[in-house]
Amino acid sequence: MQNRLTIKDIARLSGVGKSTVSRVLNNESGVSERTRERVEAVMNQHGFSPSRSARAMRGQSDKVVAIIVTRLDSLSENLAVQTMLPAFYEQGYDPIMMESQFSPTLVMEHLGMLRRRNIDGVVLFGFTGITEELIAPWKASLVLLARDAQGFASVCYDDEGAIHILMQRLYEQGHRNISFLGVPIAILPPANVGMTHTWRFAKNINFIPSPPCPVLP
Repeated sequence: MQNRLTIKDIARLSGVGKSTVSRVLNNESGVSERTRERVEAVMNQHGFSPSRSARAMRGQSDKVVAIIVTRLDSLSENLAVQTMLPAFYEQGYDPIMMESQFSPTLVMEHLGMLRRRNIDGVVLFGFTGITEELIAPWKASLVLLARDAQGFASVCYDDEGAIHILMQRLYEQGHRNISFLGVPIAILPPANVGMTHTWRFAKNINFIPSPPCPVLP
C-alpha cells in the first residue's frame, strides 16, 4: 500500500517550499495564481488532504464544518443558519461560511478546497445546477438543503404544501385576481417552484391565472 503523502512530498512534487503549500491549503495570500494552480493540481492528482494531527499542530480546530449558502444576503438561508449554529457549537464544531452565488463551478472549487483541508462535513444549500455527480465524493458527510438527491441526506421545504394552503385560503375568501411575486425564471431554470405550484393549484380548480409578466429588473 502506498504511504500517505505529506506536505513535504507535495512541496517536492510541486517544486515549491512547504510554507507555500501551507499557504495554498489555508487559502492565504502571498502565492501567485500560477503557483497556486500548480500546487492544487498536484494535490488533486494524489488526492491529498492534511491529516487531523497536522491541523491540530497548526492550531486549527479538529472539528470543522462548512456551510455553503447561495447568497450571504439571503434572509431565509441566514435564518436557517442561525438555527444550525448553536447545535454545531454544542457538539464542538467550528462552522465556516462560504457563498456559491448559484454557480456549480464555484461550488466545485469550494468543495475541492474543503477536501484538501480535510473538513469534517458540509451543509450545502442546493439550487438548480447542483448534480449528484458533483457532490458524489461527499455522500457520507454532506447535507443538502432545499433540494433532494438520491442517496444523500437532505432537508427539503414543502413548497407545494405551502402554496396549496395559501392559494386555498385566498380562493375560499373570494379572491380571483391573484398574483405571484418571485424570482425571474431566467435566474433559476427551469420554472421557479412557487410559480409552478401556483399554476398547478389553479388548474385543479379550473381557474386560469394571468400569464407571468416580469415587473422588476
